[in-house]
Amino acid sequence: MSESAVSEKQTSRRGRWAALAGGGLVVLLGAGYVGTAAAVTNKVPDGTKVAGVDVSGMSSTRAADAVEKHTSGLLSRPVTVHADGKSITLDPAKSGLSLDAGQGVDGLTGFSLSPTVVKEHLFGVTQDRPLRAKADLDKLAAAITAEGGTFKGSATNGSVRFDNGKVVVTRSTDGTGIQADAAARQIAAGWPAKTSFTATIGHVEAPLTNAELDAFVRDFANPAMSGPLKIKVGDKVAELTPQDVCEFLSAKVTDGKIAPVVDEAKLKSALDSLSNTLTTAPVNAHYGANGAIVEAKNGTEVDPTGAAALVVKALTATDRTVTLKTKPVAARMTAADLKNLGTTQISEFVSPYPTGPANAARTTNIKVALSKINGMIVAPGEQFSLLQALSPIEASNGYVEAGVLIDGRHGKGTGGGISQVSTTLYNATFFAGVQLDEHTEHAYWIPRYPMGREATLWVPTIDNKWTNDTGHPIRIQAGTEGNAAVIRLFGTKTFNVKTTTGPQFAFTDPKTRYLDESGCEPQTPAQGFSVTVTRTVTDLSGKVVKSESRTTKYIPQDRVICGPDPSKARASSSATSSRKPTSSSTSTSSTAAKPSSTSTPATPSSTKK
Repeated sequence: MSESAVSEKQTSRRGRWAALAGGGLVVLLGAGYVGTAAAVTNKVPDGTKVAGVDVSGMSSTRAADAVEKHTSGLLSRPVTVHADGKSITLDPAKSGLSLDAGQGVDGLTGFSLSPTVVKEHLFGVTQDRPLRAKADLDKLAAAITAEGGTFKGSATNGSVRFDNGKVVVTRSTDGTGIQADAAARQIAAGWPAKTSFTATIGHVEAPLTNAELDAFVRDFANPAMSGPLKIKVGDKVAELTPQDVCEFLSAKVTDGKIAPVVDEAKLKSALDSLSNTLTTAPVNAHYGANGAIVEAKNGTEVDPTGAAALVVKALTATDRTVTLKTKPVAARMTAADLKNLGTTQISEFVSPYPTGPANAARTTNIKVALSKINGMIVAPGEQFSLLQALSPIEASNGYVEAGVLIDGRHGKGTGGGISQVSTTLYNATFFAGVQLDEHTEHAYWIPRYPMGREATLWVPTIDNKWTNDTGHPIRIQAGTEGNAAVIRLFGTKTFNVKTTTGPQFAFTDPKTRYLDESGCEPQTPAQGFSVTVTRTVTDLSGKVVKSESRTTKYIPQDRVICGPDPSKARASSSATSSRKPTSSSTSTSSTAAKPSSTSTPATPSSTKK
């Protein structure tokens, strides 16, 4: 090989080595750049602020948290609107204003090979990113209108109330106030940099127009009160009157729109009042009449899920029917649980009842009612409903027609007399020291009952409920002994009871009422009065666990005379004699003698006496 060939080959070899060396350097430099970019771009560049919050060197998550904390502070600062020398304040978060904290930190971190981005992360940058404010103009205007309603002469939305089965309407009125739409646009443009704004005053229409109000009354409110609402569960149907519906139905104006609102808790109470008709109550294991154990039976209860929406729909439907399902309810006590039943008598009450042929039907009802609760077991923590235990109070369940109180006077009704059972049970539970949940006294005092310590019943609204809070099962023994209703409670003695009955006070005098109608029963008069009963319950160590006082106001028992009111008859006769006789002249004394339904207080006056 010639020298020139050798020299050329050596030169070529040196070139390849140089090229390889240069390429490796480029690769090493590139790898270093990528590594540097990856290392620095996962943190926010130094010198970075978002809405004044320094987030330098933070991770994306920490930066977002810091900005979120700052925006919470901004949202807690009230917005003030001044107008006509007055001012209102708005809660930004509740008035349709918000800040996008996430937008403020978007793009501040994250891998990038951009030389500009890498440079900013290596050497820092001076920047203060603003936060993007968002405004729901309709909601903001509505909030301004609502707060502006405090201005004298401001526009006022109308309203609809459901009262005692009737629709009560208040009309909307225009007025003078803040121009809400213009003020909302002004706030949206300036907030959060500004929190104080000046608005203009002018004529303002009520957000809810009277045309919209009239449409609601026509399309919903009037139909809603037009008749009873049927509640259907399986093949059973019960009804709620318009008055019942008023207890849970209302109308609410929101952002200038009126819509029905159902109070779900009150609706559930209304449905519970129908449980005796629509469902089957669970029955705890108990002792039968022959002393044998009767096994427990599970029951059902109305499932109120979705009931509110169904009620609103049904109130304007042709059939006015709400169809609901039931859900199972397990009995609280099984036969096995009876093994732990205490045998100590913890209370007793004896209530003598009147006898004789005139009271035979009443005595039958007392015995029927006592037999239905005899042997029943009330589990620890369980609430007992006497109305539920005795229902249905119908002839098919053994009850007969007997004396009741109707509008404060004597009358007839199925189940008359079972209030004596209610009073007997009430006193048994009173002296057992258990929790007394619900009871109602008679409208006027009946001397065979302890004053201020008695309880009536009326389907479906007046019940006698108590809860077993002794921590142990309670067995009810109920029956008659001689001419008295007797109830004894057995279990584990937990409480001692002391009680006092104060003197009568606040006496009121009876009136005389003439009733010229069939079935009238004469009634002797008696004064009304008030009386206070106290109960102190202690545990077995002597510690007071209940200290209760209840004042009962009894209305007077009016004198009832069966026949026409003589004064009305004389007035009618005088009026007749002052004009020429005609063939159509008749006496009006019988209609004039009808008692007014407002002649007695609001205390329940229709009861199973």
